[in-house]
Amino acid sequence: MLPLKRKSDAQPAAAPRWHTNFRNFERLPDTKVVRTAFFINTAAVAIALGAAMALGYQEYTNLNIREQIALAEAEIQANQQQNAEATRLSKQFAEQIKKFDEAANFLTIPISPLEYATILGETMPRGVVIDYLETRARSAAANTPTVYQLRGRVAGSPDQASGVASEYVDILRAQPRLSEIFGAINLNKINRDASGSFLTFEISLTVKAKK
Repeated sequence: MLPLKRKSDAQPAAAPRWHTNFRNFERLPDTKVVRTAFFINTAAVAIALGAAMALGYQEYTNLNIREQIALAEAEIQANQQQNAEATRLSKQFAEQIKKFDEAANFLTIPISPLEYATILGETMPRGVVIDYLETRARSAAANTPTVYQLRGRVAGSPDQASGVASEYVDILRAQPRLSEIFGAINLNKINRDASGSFLTFEISLTVKAKK
């Protein structure tokens, strides 16, 4: 009897492939329904659009800020011009008010300059020279009274000159018209003159306050 053959021996051997696989899978086209490049391109476009929108919004915001700054600067410039004009007008007004106050004070002076000078000339002792007369009008804002001042020189030795100046103050206080107008007549200063030949003095006469 012939020996039984094995099953593996009964089947013929598989034929070898007839050619080698030379395919380059990296260069083969993408056969997917939605290609990977589509997602990459879509993401890139989305990022670019987002960046462009952010940049555009930033530029729009900067433009608004620049416009607001320009409007604010124009408003400040206009306000500065108005303020300068208002300051100029206010200064002019204050100067005019000062002139009106001076005129009003002059019209309401208790004694005229002519009468005042006449009394001083009539009461001035021998050896006294008056160099300067001044009137400081009353200021309601500063609450100061009207003050008449006179400055002069007295000849003689220091003791004699001091005595003459003090005597002159007593004469002014005793003068009826001056005592009616002035509440205080004081010798404020008495100093040796630079030349040494005189003593300089200053007398203030304060007008009485009105009731």
